[in-house]
Amino acid sequence: MYDLLFGKIYPWISDLALLAFMCDLIIMIPLYFIRKTKILSASTICYSSYIFGLQLWLSCLMLTLQIGGIVAVVIGLLFLGIGVVPFAIIATLFYGMWKELGELLLSLLLVFGCRMLGTYMLEKAELQF
Repeated sequence: MYDLLFGKIYPWISDLALLAFMCDLIIMIPLYFIRKTKILSASTICYSSYIFGLQLWLSCLMLTLQIGGIVAVVIGLLFLGIGVVPFAIIATLFYGMWKELGELLLSLLLVFGCRMLGTYMLEKAELQF
């Protein structure tokens, strides 16, 4: 199970998140400045935050499993499934895993930043129509 999830599925999700980020940055943000494609652009940026969230959640699940073991994963999953995210952030902080902590915080910023930016852009685009 561990091998399937983190050996095969996680790299695919990670590549998809990178592709979504590049698409947002290179295609969707410039398309927002064209009147006819504002809603498409804003919606795509907002939806891409879900891909970033999945990648963040899988990263946190992997770190929680490595650091805290299966008991920590079960406890984290009991908190509506998102308990593994704060556990992984706190665990990397206590174990001095600064690179991993930075990546998690950057991913968290990317998830909420894209969601807020996409929502803001969508509201502005709908006001103009």
